[in-house]
Amino acid sequence: MTHDPHSADVETRPPRRLEAVTALRSAVGLGSWLCPSLTWRTFGLGTPGDPRATVITRLFGIRELALAQAVRHPSPEVRRAALQAGVAVDAIDIVASLVAIRRGAPKVILLTFVAGAALFVGLGAAGLAEAQVPVPEKATVC
Repeated sequence: MTHDPHSADVETRPPRRLEAVTALRSAVGLGSWLCPSLTWRTFGLGTPGDPRATVITRLFGIRELALAQAVRHPSPEVRRAALQAGVAVDAIDIVASLVAIRRGAPKVILLTFVAGAALFVGLGAAGLAEAQVPVPEKATVC
């Protein structure tokens, strides 16, 4: 029996479709961590006059980075759990954003937080659906 050195890569590498989730979450996370004031303005929240805003933005950023990296994990079970967590977190973000808008937050939040979270919910759901498709086993040659 011969060992195919590439077989482990095929079985453990995340599907290409999940690369979008990783890239987008990483970009948002890095931007939020490294440039919290710019991120705050980009999301339509104005200029953070309170230093606590930068801390909150960085907390959000590290969450995004953690979810992005978990989706890259070689274990399909870990990737699935990360996608499930991401979908749940983003769905809750949508609800929180809608509540904030109802209480007078800027409507631009619909274009930033709600649209962004909805995009991640869709990408995560697509990734979960793909993870449910059984992958044919490789035939071994004796």
